Amino acid sequence: MFGITRCWLNTIEWQKRGLPHAHILVWLKDRIRPEEIDQIISAEIPDPLIDQELFDIVTKHMIHGPCGAFNMTSQCMENGKCKKNFPKPHTNDTITDIDGYPMYRRRSTENGGHTFTMRLPNFPNQVEFDNQWVVPYSPLLSKIYKAHINVELCSSVKSIKYICKYVNKGSDLAIFEAQNINKNDEIARYQMGRYISSNEAIWHILSFPIHERDPAVQHLAIHLENGQRVYFTEENVLQRAFEAPKTTLTEFFTLYQKPDVFGQFAKTLVYGDVPRYFTWNKSSKKWEPRKHGKPHPSITGIFKAKKLGRLYTVHPKQRECFYLRLLLVNVPGPTSFEFLRTVNGRVFNTYQDACRELQLLEDDNHWDLTLADAALTSTPNNIRQLFAIILTTCYPSQAQTLWEKYKNCMTEDILHRIRQINQCQNIDYTPEMYNEALVLIEELCVLISNLPLNHYGMTSPNRPATDIVNTDLQRENQYDHGSLATIIMNSEPLLTAEQKIIYDRIMLAVAAEQGGFFFLDAPGGTGKTFLISLILAKIWSQQKIALAVASSGIATLFQ
Repeated sequence: MFGITRCWLNTIEWQKRGLPHAHILVWLKDRIRPEEIDQIISAEIPDPLIDQELFDIVTKHMIHGPCGAFNMTSQCMENGKCKKNFPKPHTNDTITDIDGYPMYRRRSTENGGHTFTMRLPNFPNQVEFDNQWVVPYSPLLSKIYKAHINVELCSSVKSIKYICKYVNKGSDLAIFEAQNINKNDEIARYQMGRYISSNEAIWHILSFPIHERDPAVQHLAIHLENGQRVYFTEENVLQRAFEAPKTTLTEFFTLYQKPDVFGQFAKTLVYGDVPRYFTWNKSSKKWEPRKHGKPHPSITGIFKAKKLGRLYTVHPKQRECFYLRLLLVNVPGPTSFEFLRTVNGRVFNTYQDACRELQLLEDDNHWDLTLADAALTSTPNNIRQLFAIILTTCYPSQAQTLWEKYKNCMTEDILHRIRQINQCQNIDYTPEMYNEALVLIEELCVLISNLPLNHYGMTSPNRPATDIVNTDLQRENQYDHGSLATIIMNSEPLLTAEQKIIYDRIMLAVAAEQGGFFFLDAPGGTGKTFLISLILAKIWSQQKIALAVASSGIATLFQ
């Protein structure tokens, strides 16, 4: 009724009161244009003189609430407002929203809208309602089923995600407490229970469907060579270690090696198209030709189904796996991991180099322009920060090229400092200066993503790998010992007898390098922070490292 359907998804949900309802998401082949929305979706009260049946259905099933001033105890009320934003504002035309559902036409009575009256429990007289309270509906569906059917046009990803979340959220949950008078375990006291109503129980007992979708989706594994996920026990650990498990990806390579017609046909497919013509046998871990579906027009024995193949998403931080996925999406008929790294007879060391040779990577022109603009207006320190952000969050394909082009701009302050020290303006850039700038950039990358420069295709600076974290070590050794001594001298006499016992015991363990766990428990305002601050100052004054950590954001404010 809405046009040719490309795919659909639905799920059945129960509320705590036990009423089942369906959430259905339909993708159409032809997109509904804004001027066509009013023809299939309405948010107005019908004219009773034209269609009395539809008027009765809408006023009975498609009126929200009423809530707000009419009923402040309605379930949709939260902090004095309706969570569904009723009543809606009047509008003479449907307006499509870029971040949600459209604003459907809701004409006022002055502009041709209709009203109806309804008696409310707390009001002596009948109350008149207009289009502001109508839930969007399809006139045809409402007349067919004579029930509450909310129909919306999903004009953004946000609204699509709202429907899709019901597939995975499961039944409603409730937290209940089971008390044991002989044991007070705060963790074990609370249990998470799944709420199942009588209607939902019958639905499960009779094996009625809960989720349905068309077409089906086959998840396809993505991993580097010998990077399969392995599950093992004590009994089969050796077998798993010497025999790599088969996955949809490894069997994807062997599929093309078959000499029959299926192997020849498979050479024309990319990884994501395989589930259309082959089924994955979970028991034998093999791709098998489909026996049913739409016959291939020219190859006998090949059948095509509507099933979709979807490769698991890989974050760009996993660089090689990310570029491997890019190759699998674009290169048909690979026979091995090495085949994917081979372009025009040349075997590349990395999948990124193969992608670059095949021109599958985006041009870095926009990052080039960004750095060029920063070079004209920003300080070298700011340019280095910008470059580190680009490396860690934007993943340019030619990071080394960008560095070579703008390394002078990022090293200018280092050159100026060297010239000032040596009182000589003829000193030019040297490899040592560039290396120092790379060290500063790498420290920023480690701070942002905890990954060194070589992870982003850059040359590592010339220093030991352990120096990467030296900034943290230096920070912990840069305390003002004079101020620490003053804190200790002023605070130690203020310790109470109980605090002095705790203080001496902990400092004795620190001096003897014995280690240990100490639990300090006391009501608020009794000096816990004062005691801990004194312990930290004492340890720092001895040029030792003491780290104050907390398990909550609020606690860190007092550390």
